Amino acid sequence: MAKDKASDLEKSQGVWYCCGTANTLPHKYVYSGPMATYCMWHRPMAVYAPQVDRTFFVFGNPDNSPTISFYDHKSAAFTAPVVLGANPDGDAHRNPTLLIDEDGFLYVFFGAHGHPTRVVRSVSPFDISTWSKAADIEDDNSYPQPWQLRAGELFVSYRGAAAYRGSAGWRCRRSRDGAASWDDPVTIIKFDECSIYAVTIAENGPYPRNIHIAWSRLGGGAPEEVEKKHLWCRRYHVYYAYSDDGGATWRRSDGSVCELPISEDNAEKIYDCGEHGVWLKDIQLDSNGGPCILFLDAVIETFESVWKLARCVNGEWRITDITTSDHMYDAGGLVFLADNDLRIYGPTTPSQPQEDGGEIEEWTSHDRGDTWTNTKHLTSGSRYAHNQVRTVFNHQAGKGDFRVIWSYGDSNYPPETRDVYLYYYGEALGEPRRVRFG
Repeated sequence: MAKDKASDLEKSQGVWYCCGTANTLPHKYVYSGPMATYCMWHRPMAVYAPQVDRTFFVFGNPDNSPTISFYDHKSAAFTAPVVLGANPDGDAHRNPTLLIDEDGFLYVFFGAHGHPTRVVRSVSPFDISTWSKAADIEDDNSYPQPWQLRAGELFVSYRGAAAYRGSAGWRCRRSRDGAASWDDPVTIIKFDECSIYAVTIAENGPYPRNIHIAWSRLGGGAPEEVEKKHLWCRRYHVYYAYSDDGGATWRRSDGSVCELPISEDNAEKIYDCGEHGVWLKDIQLDSNGGPCILFLDAVIETFESVWKLARCVNGEWRITDITTSDHMYDAGGLVFLADNDLRIYGPTTPSQPQEDGGEIEEWTSHDRGDTWTNTKHLTSGSRYAHNQVRTVFNHQAGKGDFRVIWSYGDSNYPPETRDVYLYYYGEALGEPRRVRFG
């Protein structure tokens, strides 16, 4: 699989994409723009590997092909990207996700969104130069989120069917042979006539590792009614569950067991958005393994959004407000530097008003998320929009030169340019920097 040519290194780095029928705003699409690191339901896209002191990351290149590179923390340099396959169109929902197993083998999942999820595996540990084909996940699915929860076993969860084809539940599969084959799928969540949008996060450390899931549901009702009322874009409420046995048993936050598949009547709802909409953005864990969920509560008719954090405190869920922005597809990432030092990096100031994305701001909490302060303007005066901030999984103390990565480009439709660039940041850097491949 060929690497990009040196002459191409300063050209566009990522895919430009647009999607959705607008509601009341005078835009042709609900969201559009730089989508190399889209979307929030693709997790993880960047993983730190302490064995080699590198952060590996995947993204959608300008042709919407799944692509991988890494940042070497010793040399502070990026390696030339490697293209791992091809997608049938420019749909950024087909962007890749990444897993690094206990032996250092890399797995990249891509091509879904109502199509099969393709899987490739590195031939050698921590080496992106040569890959072999692994087994597909299944024919019709979206948003693969792979983790390792048990020794010698891969776990991937995903939405089990394309939207508008009945009830699209959340499923999982396991492999015990390095993705050469997968067990039969198990449905974790299934709401009647509702598609599920979920974000997951797994612990590090000894096996079995806990995994946490937060999700919202689509508007519900018959597909033609969903489309007619533009409810396709409205996700309702925030629900939560976790597993402490490698994804076999799922529990509510009080430890009670959920009967599978989890139905809407039996799910633990931790936030009710009323007639607003909810867009999940990130889920991370504190030092005790407690989940913190970043999401936006949005007014569908105006796109006005309130950024919120949900966290479980002494067995009760606490919801706090962080800030506001002008689009529900403004997408930020949550970083734990310590339990008393939380950072959110997101486009909370518009650069292209009422379009998704904007200027990246740093928001900080020193009281475990109760209150937030805007501590830094990472970007300003941008012609276009920064968006789709992704947090590096397994980031560690002392690796503050690469905590988050995001996309930059024109969010207007039609755009002045479809060029998309990658930026990265960590608290050890004075300012964000463009990714420049070596």
